[in-house]
Amino acid sequence: MPVEIDVNERLAAIAEATLDIVAARGMDGVSIRAVAKRIGGSTTLVTNYLPTREDLLRNAVEHAIRAWNEEVDQAVGGTGDPERLLAVVRWACTTTGNDLVLRRLFLEILGRSGPGSAALGVLRDDARQGRAEMASAARDAGAADADFTADVLLLVLRGFYVASLEDPERWDGERMLPLVERLVGMLTAAPGKK
Repeated sequence: MPVEIDVNERLAAIAEATLDIVAARGMDGVSIRAVAKRIGGSTTLVTNYLPTREDLLRNAVEHAIRAWNEEVDQAVGGTGDPERLLAVVRWACTTTGNDLVLRRLFLEILGRSGPGSAALGVLRDDARQGRAEMASAARDAGAADADFTADVLLLVLRGFYVASLEDPERWDGERMLPLVERLVGMLTAAPGKK
């Protein structure tokens, strides 16, 4: 009787192995062979699920985004509508687990991938979804211009991700949090109220 394989667990294990390799050797170290070796199997063990290197990168990004979406849901859960925007941006200012590795991978994908890259498409879709979530939360928080608020916050938070790689001792969540909280206050204040 064949052994039943949980496909989601296998894809998660492949994603974690891919991220471990990125942490150790950067994006150039990612290959089907390296991932197979990391999970203790043959290349067929990987290619049965993800036949190309591009698929490995896309899978790692999708895995990370799913985990982040769960974290955001937990951070936002229980907050009222006006507080939802602050909860989202506070979460975005955290740097835990493998966040720095993921940010490095994302920057490498952004800088090296062509327009048809599946991994780049996943990142673009995630940015658009995050921006839409911030616009919705900004409307609920009473922002006069929710779209402008979402645009500014998206750009500031993306800039933080780059700065956290460039100078992690200076740009950590502890330093970023009061800045972004103040910015949210300014962007959601009623006109004429500072």
